[in-house]
Amino acid sequence: MSTMVILFLALYAFSFSMKSEYAKAIAVLQKELGVKTAEKNLKDMELTKKVEEDLKKQIEAGQLGVEVTTSRIKLTFAAPVLFNSGSADLKDGAGEILLSVSESLKRMDSPVLVEGHTDSARMLGKKFRSNRELSLMRSFSVIEHLIRKCGFPAGKLSAYGYGEHRPVAPNDTEEGRARNRRIEITVIRQDGESKS
Repeated sequence: MSTMVILFLALYAFSFSMKSEYAKAIAVLQKELGVKTAEKNLKDMELTKKVEEDLKKQIEAGQLGVEVTTSRIKLTFAAPVLFNSGSADLKDGAGEILLSVSESLKRMDSPVLVEGHTDSARMLGKKFRSNRELSLMRSFSVIEHLIRKCGFPAGKLSAYGYGEHRPVAPNDTEEGRARNRRIEITVIRQDGESKS
């Protein structure tokens, strides 16, 4: 038992720099211990790795981030990758990016949250009344594309628009504002026991 505690402490220590490796190590350990959901977790991680490989160019360019934990997989797209400034219409190249992401997400068979975020800059004379409305409409555009063009099951998708209310960086610099303008697609990992 003390060996298991030491193993978990060692894995925890590495988790800050190697989140996905940590999650994979936990899933492998769970599989060895006979945990029913471990096989699904390992499959999800392999599919996530495929998404990372498919979108390596965007990840390296800083246009996409991938975060993997034991409970979720979060893809963060910089807003300019998918949308023009002040618009909720997907750019021409955005469909190709979403298609490659959707293929892996569909195989995970888990609920997916699409969240829109903006910076705090005021919208003057624009189509939308607020940043929150813009962020929500962007989320709807992504969901509509995933359903109509990628064949994603509609019942697995939810849209949220937070506007400027969940920043990841201060809004007092252009760099911070650019980081806050984003779309997050989060896969919620489910307990495999609920499916029979």
